Amino acid sequence: MNGDSLPAPALPWSDSFSVGIEALDADHRALVRLINEVCSHTRTARREQARQAFDTLCTEAAHHFEREEAVLRELSGYRHLAAHAGEHRNRLKQLAALRRRYESTTEAAAVARICDDVVHWFVRQSVGHDAEIRSFCNDRGTRFPQSSSRP
Repeated sequence: MNGDSLPAPALPWSDSFSVGIEALDADHRALVRLINEVCSHTRTARREQARQAFDTLCTEAAHHFEREEAVLRELSGYRHLAAHAGEHRNRLKQLAALRRRYESTTEAAAVARICDDVVHWFVRQSVGHDAEIRSFCNDRGTRFPQSSSRP
């Protein structure tokens, strides 16, 4: 291994993040990339770049949740939309709190914990919460066009 190799990402992509709907899976890939940017910048003490990446992550997470809720409205028989949307609101509040905590933190170990918390925030959302979407679609054989548009 040479000295020019890149550090391992804080959050490597996993197929477990996929829900089987291409537009949402593309969002998940983008969120993973942004989380890795946040963590990379925080690890190397590039605070301004970390702030910008965090802000972009917050914005993209909100857009993703809007898109996901629109998809769920299209699913005939999906009865958990209100609860799912409520969970999205909670997740956005959690992410905003992590962003604020980052802003007020300078101690290296505390910053590292924020990176871990952002990773866990996503994993709980995509593997835990979004697994319900994957399961619902799989149980019903629901398929979406792979060219679903992103607003």
